[in-house]
Amino acid sequence: MTLWIDVSCILVVFLALSVLATNRIVGMIKIFAVQSFILSFVPLFLHADAVSGRDITLSLVTMVLKAILVPAILFWQIRHISMRSEIKPLIGLGTSILFGAVLIAVAFWVSLSLRLPGKLLSSLVLPCSLATMLLGFMTMVTRTRAITQVLGYMVIENGIFLFALSLFDAMPVLIEMGILLDIFVAVLIMAIVLNHINEEFERTGGSAGRSKTGETV
Repeated sequence: MTLWIDVSCILVVFLALSVLATNRIVGMIKIFAVQSFILSFVPLFLHADAVSGRDITLSLVTMVLKAILVPAILFWQIRHISMRSEIKPLIGLGTSILFGAVLIAVAFWVSLSLRLPGKLLSSLVLPCSLATMLLGFMTMVTRTRAITQVLGYMVIENGIFLFALSLFDAMPVLIEMGILLDIFVAVLIMAIVLNHINEEFERTGGSAGRSKTGETV
């Protein structure tokens, strides 16, 4: 199953770069959903010879929360606030892709000097997890809309999830708790931020309505 783990890691990094290179919010959400869906199978690939109930539970929880529930909430939100694209990213798409490629190279270089407890089934797990976290961080800091910043944070969470899986055999219970806590915190932060988005749009809409009424009078 090492081949499937390698393929999953490469796809996760490619999708993180795709999020960074996309302005359409709908496209970003779909890419994140696919990335999370792929990640949900990694626990099963890591223990393909003896899949346990713990692996299945972790895989299902990740799939339901991050590949289905979170994207559904995001789609519901953008339908209500009529937001479809990032207007003015701090860095253009071409430059973002270039910087993203540099970050991927840096992640692979840094991973060469890191030593983790236990034996990794794939040498790509560590560098790809670091690359995903860096790409998510860049997405979060170079976008101006709150919803795209939330997506950047969620990509970072996916990188953390992949990194935690590399330590799954060495510290299984601790990693399980950390992963589930990360998912919970991610959903909570997303809900808070999107609630602020709604309040801001309602306030702006109310002010615009009052202005038009005043002009009519």
